Amino acid sequence: MLSKRGTIKSIALDFDGTLVESNNIKDKAFEAIFSGWPKHLDRMMKWHLANNTTDRLGKFRYFVEVILKDSSNEQLVLELTERFTKLTKESIINCPMVLGANKFLKHFINKVPMYLISATPQRELEKILKARDLAKYFEKIYGSQFTKHYALNEIIVDKKLNKDNFIYIGDSLEDEQAAKSLTIPFIYKLSDRSKHDSHCTSYKNFDKILNHINKFHETP
Repeated sequence: MLSKRGTIKSIALDFDGTLVESNNIKDKAFEAIFSGWPKHLDRMMKWHLANNTTDRLGKFRYFVEVILKDSSNEQLVLELTERFTKLTKESIINCPMVLGANKFLKHFINKVPMYLISATPQRELEKILKARDLAKYFEKIYGSQFTKHYALNEIIVDKKLNKDNFIYIGDSLEDEQAAKSLTIPFIYKLSDRSKHDSHCTSYKNFDKILNHINKFHETP
């Protein structure tokens, strides 16, 4: 007989690429902006993809201060950040949910506290979630002012969790590393951000993730 792990008491989830199909929207916005400086485009797109958890402000500050070597031009940093927000906000509000994500959230909403952890700025994230009617599913929402390690650790401390009753679901190497740093079980929602040679449990949609959790964990 299958021996199940401890009862799931909390679930944390990444947002872009995990719950919603928004990675490509943001990639295209970064590409459109960096295209204004063609000689730096390839370098910046590689840096952007390699630094998935750095928020937009941090990426544009790196671009202006390190790549353009213009450390005094904070105005350009803010202008590029605002342009990015305008290019992406409505598209992210309207982009598809990942297959099975709505069913997953509805399944756990009255059973297990859920938390959202994202590199999107807090106020914008809250507006997007409200517009998509998703905010109701989460006990707490962590935007870009929190590192993923900090957010996960705060949940562990607040809920007095151990590694057998907490799961983090994300789509990037940075998500995996944050979970590993706290020995939290991690499930990849496979996307173009995922480390496909990872030994972590990996699935393409939430129907399979839900089946996995029900099979290997006790649930309320």
